Amino acid sequence: MRPFLCRLFWFVLPIVLVLVIGILLPPTPRASTSFLFAGPQKDRLLQETASPRIIFVGGSNLTFGLNCQMIRDSLNLNPINTGLHAMMGLRYMLENTIQYVKEGDIVVLCLEYNQFHRDYNAPSEELMRMVLDVQFSKIKLLSPGQSANMLAFIPKYVLTKLRPSEYRNVKENDIYGVHSFNEFGDVDKHWGKPRVEFPTLNRMAVRIHPGVVGKIREFGARLGRKNATLLIAYPGLQDLSFAKSIRSIEAIDQELRRQGFTILGRPERYQIPDRMMFNTPYHLNKEGVDYRTRLFIEDFQQYRRSKQADNPES
Repeated sequence: MRPFLCRLFWFVLPIVLVLVIGILLPPTPRASTSFLFAGPQKDRLLQETASPRIIFVGGSNLTFGLNCQMIRDSLNLNPINTGLHAMMGLRYMLENTIQYVKEGDIVVLCLEYNQFHRDYNAPSEELMRMVLDVQFSKIKLLSPGQSANMLAFIPKYVLTKLRPSEYRNVKENDIYGVHSFNEFGDVDKHWGKPRVEFPTLNRMAVRIHPGVVGKIREFGARLGRKNATLLIAYPGLQDLSFAKSIRSIEAIDQELRRQGFTILGRPERYQIPDRMMFNTPYHLNKEGVDYRTRLFIEDFQQYRRSKQADNPES
């Protein structure tokens, strides 16, 4: 038994050493151009943007779906678009946002619909890279189980650091790069570019993942203790993809309304005509961005009027 364990130890040791060294190596030049490295820029917006503020929380439906200049001009609020990627997960989005919220902030949670079908603590390669490549301090935002489950992505992560292509002829992607974001956190580098063809989304499940809505309620309560406000908005989604998952989307809307959230508009209002799409069912071209932004502004103005009618002295 002892010789077997000894051979096993010497077999496993080099593998472990390679993995550890790979983790400790700095991000590759190619990885360093990724949009994930814009995370600190968005954190600075949360830290430094003056009140009154409206903070948008979600994935790339926001990154490729808002014109915050229009929002600032129309609503007289300072917008912050925190969107990066849906695969960052709901827990990370909420925990990263709450630490920067100030009194009087309006937080608009606008999630891709599949967030309601994922585990609140789901791991992802993007989340792992945010921690290991961009800001290791972000690990405090994750649950212990989430951190442990990210170990499954480590071998692939280490292998990328050994590829020559990660170091040669590196050119930043102008759409998905660290410098793709404007002063508000929107991606605007694709405005005016031709459409890139893409498939529609598969039909989504109807059942909402247990606990997700409850975590959003907890987030709303935490905002309330900071004298901030939570609003729910819906993402702009390609009309063809919307039609395939209408039962799932209706179930999400019904559950959110049953739970008493303040919701801006209805999902069907944010079906985006296919001609306004850019390169995924959630990414809009310039015409789509402005169209979706106008819808949001109208719904927010309606919310303001209703709130003022309920509290005429405020």
